[in-house]
Amino acid sequence: MVDTTFPINTRTERFRESLQKKYNVFVCAWSRDKVVEHVDLFNYFIYSSHIGYGNQLKKLIHLPFFFFFLLRVSIRVRPSVIFASHWDSLICSTLIKLLFGGRIKIVYDCLDMPTIGNGFLHKLLVWIEHLCLRFTDLTIFASRHFKDLYPEYLKCIIFENYPSKSVWASQVVVPSWFDSRNFELYKCERNISWIGVVRYLDILENILEAILNTDYMFCVFGDGPDLNALKEIVKNKNLDNQVVFFGRYSSSDLKFIYSISDLVWAAYPTKDFNAIYAISNKYFECSYFNKVPIISKGTKMADALHESPNVILLDEYSVEDIKSKILSFKVSGNFQKYEPDVTWEEREDELLSYMQDNLCI
Repeated sequence: MVDTTFPINTRTERFRESLQKKYNVFVCAWSRDKVVEHVDLFNYFIYSSHIGYGNQLKKLIHLPFFFFFLLRVSIRVRPSVIFASHWDSLICSTLIKLLFGGRIKIVYDCLDMPTIGNGFLHKLLVWIEHLCLRFTDLTIFASRHFKDLYPEYLKCIIFENYPSKSVWASQVVVPSWFDSRNFELYKCERNISWIGVVRYLDILENILEAILNTDYMFCVFGDGPDLNALKEIVKNKNLDNQVVFFGRYSSSDLKFIYSISDLVWAAYPTKDFNAIYAISNKYFECSYFNKVPIISKGTKMADALHESPNVILLDEYSVEDIKSKILSFKVSGNFQKYEPDVTWEEREDELLSYMQDNLCI
């Protein structure tokens, strides 16, 4: 398994756990914000650098160094299959396959489409990705809306970010990080929760502007590259009494987090076309936990949910629209699910069988 982040992203970790049930799995990852000298994880190989996250151009420039690290790992491990998480991993994996005479099979997890600010580089990356797809044996699409944007000849399966059965089946337990000071949440009738990686600072700032002089609280569950900048903005705007930072959490805490959440933010910047076509994990989680998601109205998810009474659709770039929609929203009657409840484990056997049948492994 190849991932250009470390720790590896949550989706890749779930695939690792699933694949380990049938295969001997090795992980080759890239830590871009610190040097990892020792990893207490079995079958892990970590390449370390200090280039940081969020700068796609800088990552592309340093990608050859990660490739040579991957080559050394591949010579040592001699994989029969490479699971490439993301398009940059696919580029490296394709070169490895060619150097090994085509004997290695490639599974490409298309969790995001290539994106970069520079228009020429973006077209170049899309061309390179499609070239690499010629050498790919199986493509997994993380969104049902990705498939129509890719060649019809691909051998592919749609496998979205379904929640884990372990999260749904767990009891609601108050985590250790939720102390007595946080019980003010229960006194507040309305709150908005940000659950996951703290990024997209311009959108986060719009949320803060929208809740100014309202009775809404903003609850931030998670860590990420924009966390410190967000805390500074909260301080400058004197919003400490309306914003609560909870920090990192584990997947076992999700049931509790949703139990204390009113509205759940899932409106990401649609200037990145990945956000337009993606299916958020919160799309599934909110439907299961009967919580109202806030979704960008310019997305494919919004197209399918525009008649749902339990969803808020808005322009994430407009403070006025955000404020108007959250203040006027009223839940009418019982929550109506907009997606059938399905877990990762329920579709896991289907995926493993599909891989075994189509890759002959």
